[in-house]
Amino acid sequence: MYNDSIRNLMLPALATLLLMLNESCNIMKQRPKDTFVLVHGGFHGAWCWDKLKPLMEKKGFRVITPDHTGQGKELYHYTDNIGALLEKQERPVMLLGHSSGGMVITELAKKYPGKIKGLIYLSAFLLPEGMSPPEIMRNDTVSLMSSSLITDESNGTISVDKKKAKQLFYADCEDAIAQWAIDRLSPEPVVPMGNKKPGQKNMVSPQPIPRFYIETLNDNALGISSQRHMQTLSSCDKIYTLSSGHSPFLSQPAKLATVLTEISDFINEK
Repeated sequence: MYNDSIRNLMLPALATLLLMLNESCNIMKQRPKDTFVLVHGGFHGAWCWDKLKPLMEKKGFRVITPDHTGQGKELYHYTDNIGALLEKQERPVMLLGHSSGGMVITELAKKYPGKIKGLIYLSAFLLPEGMSPPEIMRNDTVSLMSSSLITDESNGTISVDKKKAKQLFYADCEDAIAQWAIDRLSPEPVVPMGNKKPGQKNMVSPQPIPRFYIETLNDNALGISSQRHMQTLSSCDKIYTLSSGHSPFLSQPAKLATVLTEISDFINEK
């Protein structure tokens, strides 16, 4: 008799709990996947995401790859163009910057914090206010960047020596993939990436945005010591490690897609 009474009291509570769990599962199933905006680095273009993008889309994510190559690649032009894209998005996005693209997403976070769900630095410059890439890389004995660049003073451009590009950017890529990428590298104007738009003042994001760093252990462009130095200067919510060169979106796209999925899950579970 006593056990029957307890059971009768518990059954409605259990039914309610099961209903709540079912509704939670349905909400999780209905929640749309994140949108990723992938910002390429120097000398590259939207083409560099061609292997990663379909893998992310297969996982259900929406992926946007803005292109900004060649002349006019001053930092403020790039941020203005991507900022206009962010303003069109209905929901905050996951914003990833590769290499010098890290400087771009840092600036975007100051201007469009409400449009950004998370910042992801992929072997990228995560610079404290007032610091420049040369300062960060002063003691980088691994980077081949400075010895791999060619300056064309007559045209005011700088480009990557294509004989050195594989070792610099794609050392761990298959030869055919590396050559495909090398053929697409473009020159850039000799303009400091950190230059400010006339009259523009430094801004600080009014609200914290979750920040993540994906470090690349075998990087010949931005050495791991430089990457970790930046991590000590600017804290991140989580740090992920890939045993790759500077371009894991070409050498290890599936592993990179897995990391990006984990970051999305981490933010959405908070």
